[in-house]
Amino acid sequence: MRGIKRKENDSVCLQFVAFRLDCKSMSITDSARSTKRSLKIVPAFCLFLASLATFTLAAYPIYVIRPFREQTPAALERALWVLQHNTPLSLILASLIAALALLLWRHAGWVARLFLVPAMGVTILAAVSTWINPYEHMFHPIGEPRYLAANLATVDANDMVIAVALGNESRAYPIREMGYHHIVNDRLHGLPIVVTY
Repeated sequence: MRGIKRKENDSVCLQFVAFRLDCKSMSITDSARSTKRSLKIVPAFCLFLASLATFTLAAYPIYVIRPFREQTPAALERALWVLQHNTPLSLILASLIAALALLLWRHAGWVARLFLVPAMGVTILAAVSTWINPYEHMFHPIGEPRYLAANLATVDANDMVIAVALGNESRAYPIREMGYHHIVNDRLHGLPIVVTY
């Protein structure tokens, strides 16, 4: 009877040891999996940050050169340099980010793909935006302006205007409107004039 109990105790002890070994190997496997997952997420997150940097490169000139904002000479110089060079730079960055994202995609988990999809989208948006000149759409000249008599016009006391007088005719062009268009093609006293701001 003692021999049987001893065998039962030994088998219980062996089963317990085997269970502990399985638990340890399982925890090692789980930690290895989480390490692999995090190793796949980090490059995807880095590509997402690189895509935001590419977008910032494309948006910087638009931010600096926008109307109704004081612009320092140094900021304008940087913005114009970026404006001259951002098309090839953003195309190179977009190609690199897209190629790396496609390479990572095959082995990436769903969390990493949540970073890769916006990374590619933001990069493509940045590259396309360098080919579009928003200033052409924003600052188109006013070709045929309409006018009101001075007594009918509602101008705030703080609004500034550009005043032009020629002969016995005069016109006032609100700076608020000129800031968006920069150019008005007009005729005054029978002569063509261009008003700029």
